Parts: sequence; C-alpha cells; structure tokens
Amino acid sequence: MRLILKNIILVVLLSSSIVMSAQNYIDSIASSIQNYTEEQQIELLLAIPYDKVVANTSVAEKLYLDALGQAKQLKDKEAEADIYNQLALINAFLGNNDKRLDFNLKAIKIYEATNNKSNAGITYAELGFAMKRRDIDKAIEYMQKGVHLLKEINDEVALNSVYDNYGIVQEIAGNVDSAIYYYNMALDLKRNQNDSIGIPFALGHLSGAYLVKKDYNKSKEYLDESYAIRKKRNDTYGIAECLVLYADFYYAQENYKEALKWFVMCYYEAIPNKYIHLGQYAAEHAAICYEKIGDNLNTVKFLKIQQALKDSLLNESTNNAIAKLEVQFDTEKKEKEIAEQKAEISAQELKVKQRNYMMLVLGLIVLLFFVIASFIYKQQKQKQQRLFEENRLKDQLAQITLQSKLHEERLKISRDLHDNIGAQLTFIISSVDNMKHFFKSADEKLTDKLTDVANFSRTTITQLRDTIWALNKDEISFEDLKSRLYKYIENANLAQEQTVFNFNVELSNNFHLNSIQGVSIYRVVQEAINNAMKYAAATNVSLLITEKNDFLVLSINDDGIGFKMAEIQLGNGLENMKNRASAIHANFAINSTPKEGTEIILEIPIAEFN
Repeated sequence: MRLILKNIILVVLLSSSIVMSAQNYIDSIASSIQNYTEEQQIELLLAIPYDKVVANTSVAEKLYLDALGQAKQLKDKEAEADIYNQLALINAFLGNNDKRLDFNLKAIKIYEATNNKSNAGITYAELGFAMKRRDIDKAIEYMQKGVHLLKEINDEVALNSVYDNYGIVQEIAGNVDSAIYYYNMALDLKRNQNDSIGIPFALGHLSGAYLVKKDYNKSKEYLDESYAIRKKRNDTYGIAECLVLYADFYYAQENYKEALKWFVMCYYEAIPNKYIHLGQYAAEHAAICYEKIGDNLNTVKFLKIQQALKDSLLNESTNNAIAKLEVQFDTEKKEKEIAEQKAEISAQELKVKQRNYMMLVLGLIVLLFFVIASFIYKQQKQKQQRLFEENRLKDQLAQITLQSKLHEERLKISRDLHDNIGAQLTFIISSVDNMKHFFKSADEKLTDKLTDVANFSRTTITQLRDTIWALNKDEISFEDLKSRLYKYIENANLAQEQTVFNFNVELSNNFHLNSIQGVSIYRVVQEAINNAMKYAAATNVSLLITEKNDFLVLSINDDGIGFKMAEIQLGNGLENMKNRASAIHANFAINSTPKEGTEIILEIPIAEFN
C-alpha cells in the first residue's frame, strides 16, 4: 500500500511541476503539503529526487525535520529511518559531516533492528563513501559491511552503485587493482540493468583507474565509450565531466598542449551550465598547462578566472547558511510568492502545451520527410543494384564465351598434335624397328643408334600425350595430377627395378590447377626422378606432397651420390625445372651433399590455385 501511494503522489507531483525550477519544486511542496494526511506527507517527501532536495536545502531540511516528528508519532520505524537518511544527504551536501554521520548511524540502527538488510547495506555504504577523505580505514570498514549485507540478499539494484563507490574508496586507498575489480562489478550490473546513467560513470571510473596504472590504451578505450553514451543522451554534466577526464588523460602523459585543449573545452561547457566546481578545476589546470608551454599571458588570465570561481563557491556556501537562518522569518513572504508563482506556473504550463503541440507537428513533418527520402533512396539503391547485376551477368557471359573459344582452340591443337605429330612419331618408331630387323647382322653401333632413336621417339610420344592431357582440360584437379604421377612412378619402377620409389600425399584439400600449373608440376617431378635414376645411382627415391604455411610443398629426395652445390652448374634439366617453377610463381630449391643424396623442393602458394 505504501509503495502504491508513493508512486501515485510522485506521478501527480511530477506532472504538475514540469516547468518548475528545482528550487520552486520544493517551495511548491512546502505550500501544499498540509493538504495531505501525515502518512501521505511522509511518502511525498521521501519521493522527492535528490537534485530537487539539494537545490533548496534550507526548506527541505525543515520539511524533513517536521516529517521526522510525524513518523515518530505514527511509530513508523521504516519511515523514521528513511527520513534520517534524507537529513544525512542534506548535511553531506552542506558539508556538515558530523551531523551527517549522526543521522546515518541512527538510520542504520533502525534498519538493523527491523532486519531491513537492503537499506542497512545501502546506508553503511553511503556512510563509508562519505568518510573516504577523512578516515579511509573507517570508510573501507563501512563499505565492506554494506557490500556484505547487500550480497547476502542479492540486491543487485543497490549493489549497482555501491560497487562503483567502493571502487572509488579502494582507489583513494591506493588499491588500484581492487578498485578496477569493483568498477567492473558495477559496470556488469549496470549493463544488465540497462542503466544508461550509471554505465558512463562506471566507464569513467575505469578510465581513471587505468590512467593511474599508466595503461593509456585501456584508459582511452573506456573514456571514449563513456563520452559516446553521454553525448547520445545529451547529458550536459556528463559531457563536461568527460571533457575534464580527457584533459586529465593527456595531462598525465605530459602532453600539455592536448590537455590544454580539453581543459578549455571543459571550462566553456561547465560555466554556462553552472558547474562551478568543474569550471574552477578546468581553469586552474588550464593555467598550469599554459605555464608549461610558456604562455604567460594566458596563465595569468586563467589564474584570475580560477580565483574568481573559487570566490563564487565560497559565496554560494555562505549564502546557503544565510538562507537556512532566513527561512525562520520569511514564511509569510514565501506564501505570497508561492501564490504568485502558481499563477505564473499556470501561464507557463499553457505555453509548454502550445510548444509541445508545435514540436509534435514539426516532428511529424520531419518524420514524413525522412520516410519519403528513405523511399527515394531505397529506389535508387535498387536501381543501382539492378544495373550492377546486369553488368556482372554480361561480364560473366563474355568470360564464358571466351573460355569456350579457348577450350575449342585447345582441343583443336591437341587433335592436331595427336593426329599429325603423334602419327609421325609412331611411323618413325615403326620404321626404326623395321630397320633394326632388316639390319640384324649389321654393325652393333648402328643397332644401338637405331635403338636410341626409337627410345627417344617413344619418350617424345609419352611427353606429347602428357601435353595433350593438360591441353584437353580447363582445370586439373589435384586428384588427376596425383593419378598421373602415380602412373609415371609405376613406369619408372618397372624400368629400374633396383630403385625403390615412395610416393606420399598429405593434403586436407583437393586443389584445382590450371593446365600450365599441372604440366609444370608434373614436368618438375618427372625431371627430378629422371635425374635420380640416370645420374645419381639412387636406391631410394621419395616424393612427398604436403600443405604447409599456405604453400603446397613438393619434396623429391634420393639417396644417390649427390654433388657439391658450389661446383654444380645448372644444365638444361635443372634450368628447365627452375624456369617451370618461376612460370607458376613457385619457389624452387636444390639441396645436395656428396654421398648423401639430393633434395629438390618446389613450393607453390595455395593462393595461386583456383
């Protein structure tokens, strides 16, 4: 029932005070509070926001003291403790620390007696936070009590702000890592609760802590996020605070020119909005920065500004004390002023309604404009997309036509090679064999020469078939190449039985090669194996194909006689292998040691494959 009543009163109060200043807000409550019952009066006062309370502390304190007497008469312990906390907030704002401590302790005593762990925890935490500059050990003790009570009942809403304040206390105590831990705890809760006001405060605290640790990257990261949220919310105080945090960030790095820029920006943001403390701090440090860079004229200027702001803060403090005394003597005057203000408020409310109506109409016009603009933009985007797709299809069609013509040309060339050169080589082989049969009794040298011609022709036919195989394909899968290599090694094994051949493939992908890549790889392997059989006197030859660091790696090893790398001159075979590797943008290397064997390595970038 209390909560429902509190919400109803708060809604009514807020709706009737949209255009009031914070000070008039409290005055309005003071003039109308007698229209409610004592219970309603207490609920109404406890529903007043903090910023409204501190805007008129003298009137607010009198209202709460009266309400305290009513709560005691009603024997409403919960309300009595809540009012003590409100009085503690007022005295904290006025700098009356002893009175603030007394009120907080009275509230805690009641909360503990009524087992209200949530409010007891919050009050302990507020009390600890208030003592951070006077007695840091006592501050940590009270903060720990508060955190313990709130964690005991898992009050995440309260822990949201308590963790943040505890982080500040730990940072003041020099425990920066502990401060960062609690700031992060607070930030996590605020994000879970979508607390758009609290999130940038937690981010700012984290930025400051990492600045102390000289972790400038993290400090800047958190500060940028905080600044972005506050700009989005148009939070004038938050923006001014972020500006001074940016200034502190650069000042800590002794980048005085950059720091100066942000201090000056903060000063011109703070003063129009009457954030005098921020303005004074910014002016004081702007003067220091000007002194650091040798600008004495501006140093003096900002020192004068800083002193003037300091004097104004002192005057404000004095004025608050005077106002507290004067409230005892000007009740009648206030009542008259309140009556006049009511009439003024009514006129202001009418103006606000008219302005709101105009804003609504303007908003609808702007919305309509954006809808039309979005529709036109979408149409243009769709048109551009259609043109892009049409051009892409045309390009694809042209590419397909070109590929088709190239394929037909390759087939024609391969047929010509097979029908003409292949037939002629076959005729030569047949003729040589006939001549060998005809010259059976002829000179042995002549027979050997004829045999060499026949073998050379057969080798040429084999190479011609390999070339035709590559020409007949637009692309060659690695499986096709592997099969071709297997067949070649089998033939080599039959031709030279004393040599053991090993062929291993360790690949996770089936790559696709163009005809040039396929033929080049095949020829390099072929040449390497031929060299091992002809010149190296190898008993073991191995071919290993692997994938390593974005390269396809072919390694041909033999255990032959080897040679000295410094003495070798590249012959046609080795030169051809090197040129074929270069043609497909591959790395080519030969490593050899006398009596130990030779290794040929071919590394082709996988990016070169389709």
